[in-house]
Amino acid sequence: MKRRISIFMLAVMLAAALSSTAFADTGIGVEPGQAMPDFTVSLTDGTTATLSEILKEKDLVVLNVFASWCAPCEKEFPGMESVYQAKKDRMEILSVSGYSDDTMEVIADYKSGHGLSFPMGLTGEGLSFLRVSGYPTTVFIDRDGKVGFVKVGSFAGEGDFEKKVNVFLAPDYDGKPLDSEKAFNRTPFILGWLLIGGLLLIIGRWGMFRKAGRKGWHSLIPFLNTYEEYAVCWKGWLGLIFVVCKKLILVASIPQAAYYGLIAVVLLISIPENLKLAKAFGKGKVFGALMVLPVFKEIGRLILGAGKARYQGSEVSAA
Repeated sequence: MKRRISIFMLAVMLAAALSSTAFADTGIGVEPGQAMPDFTVSLTDGTTATLSEILKEKDLVVLNVFASWCAPCEKEFPGMESVYQAKKDRMEILSVSGYSDDTMEVIADYKSGHGLSFPMGLTGEGLSFLRVSGYPTTVFIDRDGKVGFVKVGSFAGEGDFEKKVNVFLAPDYDGKPLDSEKAFNRTPFILGWLLIGGLLLIIGRWGMFRKAGRKGWHSLIPFLNTYEEYAVCWKGWLGLIFVVCKKLILVASIPQAAYYGLIAVVLLISIPENLKLAKAFGKGKVFGALMVLPVFKEIGRLILGAGKARYQGSEVSAA
């Protein structure tokens, strides 16, 4: 029992350590409260835009740095456009690509294709002082030319963006900046869980196979261990088919609705199967139900393999 608790706590601590580093650095070269250096950027219509000139007529400039391939950028643009149409007499949005492979022609096509009316262009030399750590990055510059807010990552929705805009356009705005918002960077978190999950998978399945009277090294062969582990409940290839389908959906960029639909089907089918798997190792229904959860799935396999539960099934057969 102590051994299982120790293994579980180690997994939790490793996950916590990795997730704590999953927030992107907001140090982009300018901080809220300091004066924004004047800059000039080139736009898709052949003109240029200069910060100091815009602030002679507008109370707020929203500088948005994006990339043409950035999905979160694309997702937040409609909300920005809606707010811009309602408040463009007092604010300006400058959306510029910081991606080196984006050209003015690419951005022009992007602008027209997405029905955006606010000025768009490239960062160029004018914004070389910025150190953008991720797309999108948005900087709010108030009527006094000071950085009022920095957002690394996309806004949650139109309401979130409009709420920030209203702060700087409010009659009682006192020049006090807002705290920067750190965007969640999924990559370190995903890689960390893949590493932890992979280790738990190998150790847990190795033990499970040995308890089931199988050769432990089978757990190192992905396709074989998918078959072997679920022979007691999935009867082999059903689980592998779902794994392949999920990979094909991701690679082929099939609409997210299809992916989530498949995930829902997998969850529905996996509930009774995980209950059978837990029962085969002398565990209760609660343990089996928890194994449906992505995080607990690998931890559960580790407990089944490293724990003292004796394999009770008799249905496992070779492939």
